Order: sequence, then structure tokens, then C-alpha cells
Amino acid sequence: MTSTKLFALLVTAVVLLAGCSAQQKPAPTQPTSSTTPSETAQQENPGFLAGKKFALLEAREYPWSTLGRLNVAGRHFCNGMMVGARKLLAPASCLYDLAQGRWFQPNEIVFVAGYQRDDSTVSSVVKNYQIAQGFTPENKSLKSLLNNWALIQLTNPLGNYTGWVGVTNQTHQDDLIVEAGYRRGWEHMQALFPFCNQYANRATLCPAQHEGPLNRFSLTDQGLVLAPSNVIADQTYQSWNLSPQPVAPQETPYITPRPQNSVQRLLVDLKYLGKNTSDVRNALLQAQQDLGITQTGKADSTTLYYLLKRLNALYNGKPVS
Repeated sequence: MTSTKLFALLVTAVVLLAGCSAQQKPAPTQPTSSTTPSETAQQENPGFLAGKKFALLEAREYPWSTLGRLNVAGRHFCNGMMVGARKLLAPASCLYDLAQGRWFQPNEIVFVAGYQRDDSTVSSVVKNYQIAQGFTPENKSLKSLLNNWALIQLTNPLGNYTGWVGVTNQTHQDDLIVEAGYRRGWEHMQALFPFCNQYANRATLCPAQHEGPLNRFSLTDQGLVLAPSNVIADQTYQSWNLSPQPVAPQETPYITPRPQNSVQRLLVDLKYLGKNTSDVRNALLQAQQDLGITQTGKADSTTLYYLLKRLNALYNGKPVS
């Protein structure tokens, strides 16, 4: 073989190897948030509201990480929420196949916490589940509708990574009520309706019926508390050992333990932070001072709570005390 041909073969081999290495990208070892505060500050700071009545959330930050999608047999999904390290609440009707007249088997069901843009890193198959007493899948009676709840046991302790919501049957007039979850047509993004509360005109400030039902929550300075419109029967509440207290993540390799993305975007909508301003810390300190809360300079759950109350007062026209 001549030296010219040998050289040509070597050049071809180098080109092919370079092409292969460019195509084979290593998989990330853990999920990354779509937009971090530092990245946002370098570009343009987005506001919190995506429209006049809702916001699209960073699902991998607490407290939104406590919510997720229950995917059933590749056919449909329902909104679910963590209520313990391995415990999940979801509609019982989600687990029943009306066409075949049977309950789905646990191995046909997967829960994905903090689901966002096809990222299913934080997920678990179902171990077993219990249906609330009084629910009958083919019965449309009021009793059945009021007991449309299932307590699901997961194989993996996702709640240690995501935190979990509290559950209450009692709300008060000054509670900050919101609706949140995944909707039809927006299946890959978590949405929050911050003005869909006891004062709201449902036609203009709440999700449309055809988008599917979202869960109602009371947002507190510690996290989310499920406050269902159809209250959970006392017997069910007690036998399932539900607690009114939300719990933050105990381990955080996958979830941002503080609502950094949400707080920064709220600072923009509330005029503490300009669209092209990078000094997030000073904006946060000023907001905390105006809100009368401890000036930590950190985007914690308390700051999120008070910022959303302020936003509610300004945009909804009904102050929440």
C-alpha cells in the first residue's frame, strides 16, 4: 500500500471517529432545572404569569415538586400528590378501566414526581393501593363522587426527595387558595392558577373544564396543603393517617429545596426586579423588607407565600389578609 493511500485511510478514520463522538453524548447523572436564577439573570428575567390567570411552574423545585403525574397503562394520566415518603393521593376513578370493567393492576401504574418536559427521573412503580370506602366506579351518586380518592403505596420513597403536601378538610376565609397540576393540552408542564380562590370568578380565573380537573391547595409559608373541594371523609382521613402539615424534601439530589425560580419571576411581576437586572439578592431583600418578613436574602417558602399573596391582592382585586 502506498503512503498516499495509507494517509487517506487514516484521515477517513479520524473523521468517522470524530462524527461518532459528536453523536454519543453522555446522559446526565441527575436532572437539571430548565432555567436557573443565574442563567435567567444573564439573559432576560421572565415574569411569573404566563397569561392573565396562570403561571407555568418549575416542577423540580419545592413545593411544586410534591405534585406529579400518575401514568396509567400508557392510556391516560391523572394528577397525584405525595402525602408521605411512599404515600400518594390520586382520584380513585383514575385507577379503573370503565371499558373493560376492571381495576388496573399496580404494575400498570407509574408515578412521576415533578414531571417536566418528558423528564421522568424521579419516578416509581406502584406497590399497591386502597380505594376510599363509598367509591363505586360506575356509580355517579354524590356519595361515590365525594369518596373519589385512592391512597397509593409506591415502591420507592419519592417523598424523601420531593417533600409532600399536607391534607386538610378545613379552610379559612383568609387562606391563600390556588389550583395546580397538569392539564389536557399542557401535559408536559405544571400550571398554577394563583387567583382561582374563594373570591374568584371561575369563568375567568380558573382552569376551563375541558382541560381536566386540577387539585385545590392552600399555599402556606411551609408548603402546599391539599384542600379538596370534595372533602375527604373523616374515617378515611384517619385510617390513612393523613397529616395537615407539609414536609420539605429530606434529600435533594434531584429537587431544588427552595422555590428560587418562582420567587425570582414573582419579583419581576411585582416590579422589584427589572427585566434586564441581575441584582436578584438586593431585589429580594427589598421585597422581604416591604413584606415585613425576615430579610434572609434567600428564596424560601415563606417569601414565596407572601409574594403570591401580594400578587393576588394586586391582580385579583381581592386582598388576602
